[in-house]
Amino acid sequence: MLVTMDGGTSMKATVQRPDRYGAFYRSLEGAAVAPRGAGLSFAAASFGHAVTSVELGAFDRILGLDHASQSVEVEAGVTLGALFQYLFAHGLYLPIQPGYTKITVGGCIGADVHGKNPARDGTFVSQVVSLVLFHPDHGTMELSATQERELFHATCGGFGLTGVILTARIRVSRLPSRRAELTIVPISTVIEGAAILRSASDEPGGVHAWHDFSRRGDGFGRGHVRILRFASDAAEDAPPPAMPPSRLSADRRGVLPMRLLNRWTLRAINEFYAFSHRSGRQPIDVLRALFPIHGSEAYFYLFGRAGFHETQVIVPHGQLQAYLELVRSMAERFQVLITLGATKFFDGRSELLRFDGEGISVAINIPRDRNAARFLAELDRFVIEAGARPSLIKDSRLSRQVFDATYPESDRFRSLLRAWDPKRRFRSELSDRLGL
Repeated sequence: MLVTMDGGTSMKATVQRPDRYGAFYRSLEGAAVAPRGAGLSFAAASFGHAVTSVELGAFDRILGLDHASQSVEVEAGVTLGALFQYLFAHGLYLPIQPGYTKITVGGCIGADVHGKNPARDGTFVSQVVSLVLFHPDHGTMELSATQERELFHATCGGFGLTGVILTARIRVSRLPSRRAELTIVPISTVIEGAAILRSASDEPGGVHAWHDFSRRGDGFGRGHVRILRFASDAAEDAPPPAMPPSRLSADRRGVLPMRLLNRWTLRAINEFYAFSHRSGRQPIDVLRALFPIHGSEAYFYLFGRAGFHETQVIVPHGQLQAYLELVRSMAERFQVLITLGATKFFDGRSELLRFDGEGISVAINIPRDRNAARFLAELDRFVIEAGARPSLIKDSRLSRQVFDATYPESDRFRSLLRAWDPKRRFRSELSDRLGL
């Protein structure tokens, strides 16, 4: 049984776990398949109906570091945590990465993830020098921004639909310091936070904001902006930070029979979180700075078996206030509990299926219950009308109608995919739902 990160989509599926390339190639013969990394994505990109999921966890080697080009070659199944420890020892790091250690590099490429400062750094494709792709009908081929460019850009952010990424050469950056400093700036509104996000968008460490969307009235959206800076006085021989065990896995979600989050427990959690993140500067180790979810996995278990929805949308600047008002009013109307709110500043360009553009991304979590679908349907209507862009990997119930209306190049991607893989050897629940 495979389930998505939010516990909302589940189905029986065949899983193969090859541990050598000979077995791996055989696992791709015959029926439709979906490559699978850690299995932690919020949408079902790695399994589907009548689809064999092929896990790449055994292919997790770091193949080499090129100091001259400042790049590292890895197998697709290597985790961000393992890569962090290796790069840290060489005074290097990845500026663009999501905030959990068990996510794989192949998954980062397939979803074209972003980090804590997408306006400055872009998305993960900006770090990909080249990759090796395998497709049963085409064999193995190397792709880059200059070699098979169209297929390269369809693969980076293609959710595993063009084939299986075997290896990748990733551009790395010099680690400015082995210590970091976190500056907390309290804010009263999301609009106030958006202005700070924009002004701090050139920070190399990263900047994002947390908001309390469970509050009503004038307190809606209060929170703080988190600005990460690398310390300038850190000893260069500082040891790598200890990495506690990861407690989140694809097969242990939804173990609690009931949801522990309600209006009262959430208020207590948010009050404690706000209190513990008061204004000022505080030292923070680099591991915790780059992987803020590591150590906070308990949050995902609090939703119980029903799980939660996440929606993340890049809202054009001129539409932000209207979107926030809709979120607030619809949450009150449908009695929806917003358990988490976060914003980031984007200043990029959207292409194919990649989550990028100009505006403020607003991410919210809500428990799955009978009112959640109606609440999200109201947001969908606004997203289409406002020209906003939802994240495909975060929203496990996004419809094809919304997708086609918000991704102008969806038909271009379909054409590329049909020309490359007319037999549709690679499929998933996500691709079936979105008609890809």
